[in-house]
Amino acid sequence: MSCVIDKADNLKVTDSDSHFSKFAGVHPSKIKQGKLFLYDLIKPKDRETVMRKLCKKDAPYVYFNFYIKNEAGEYVYVHATGQNDEGSTLCRLTLADVSRSVEKSEQLRARAKEMNHLIDLVTGGVCLFKVTQNMHIQALYLNNACCRLFGTDKNSYESRDYRFDDLIHPEDKSVVFQQIGHSMATKKPIEIEFRVLQHRDSYIWCKCNADIQRYDTDNCPIFHAMFTDITDIKNAEEEADEQSDAMIKMFKNLPGPIFCTGTKTPLVTDVVSTDFLRLLGYSRTEFFDTYGGDLENLITPREAAMVKALIKKQCEKKKEVKTTYSVRTKGGRFIVVEDKRKIIDVADGKKTTIGIFRDVTSKHLDDDIG
Repeated sequence: MSCVIDKADNLKVTDSDSHFSKFAGVHPSKIKQGKLFLYDLIKPKDRETVMRKLCKKDAPYVYFNFYIKNEAGEYVYVHATGQNDEGSTLCRLTLADVSRSVEKSEQLRARAKEMNHLIDLVTGGVCLFKVTQNMHIQALYLNNACCRLFGTDKNSYESRDYRFDDLIHPEDKSVVFQQIGHSMATKKPIEIEFRVLQHRDSYIWCKCNADIQRYDTDNCPIFHAMFTDITDIKNAEEEADEQSDAMIKMFKNLPGPIFCTGTKTPLVTDVVSTDFLRLLGYSRTEFFDTYGGDLENLITPREAAMVKALIKKQCEKKKEVKTTYSVRTKGGRFIVVEDKRKIIDVADGKKTTIGIFRDVTSKHLDDDIG
């Protein structure tokens, strides 16, 4: 809809199309008589802004938004394009009703605000970050949990450039950037664990799941991500590894030819004692690197098949296993060993065997002679 107004006469409407007259609820004849003033239809708070826009010097075209009253007395939000008539005080206005767009924008804004509030209630760290052309990781949004995770607050990260790459442990940076680069190249999500600076010289372990949400106007990727504090898990794993290392070290130094295997692979040793290696004559490197710690490589194929089947069967029914077979030593000589084991339940629900060899070669020979 359009109309012509006189800027020098209180924005008097001097002409209009039928759409404008119908919108204003004023007959075209009365408009031509000069009985309608646009100033009266403009919402009071917008009047000064409209006048300032219309009266701008050296501006043949002007663009602005304002509220205008319709026939029902309701204010409608419109976008106006004004073309000033050079040499006169007249201006032709073309008006477009954009109230629905504004209403939708307000609804979306309210919904976004509500969603942000819900995201803030999430216990995990939710964030958006942008990877710039200089490969800086710039935080765009952090929920409350993410702020707590990184030892900051929303006012702090919103008031300055907050960069994640400054928080990553130096030893973990290369891995993080490799993962980001791979995701940018393949469009695949990221799942990675790394250390993040929380306070001065204080790092926490985080698990990060991230994926590209969209690309910014400069074609830089923006990732949405979820951060989870796994420091306690990592500490427990480290403690378990230390305990495991201590147990293995202790196991290696136990007196006697002791060894450990799984129940499904009863001839493949996981760890052996020094006396076990001394009995067979191999160094630790030879036994594990050359033979893979697998006793099957030191037993004749026929006997190995029988021994494996026997041990597996006994493992299913008993808590103790006992069998006898021949093993080739480093010098090529076969010795007869008594293999005696106990079945142990471990923490993850699996079972393992702890066994000990006893050299019964001489007894075996005596029995054969007898």
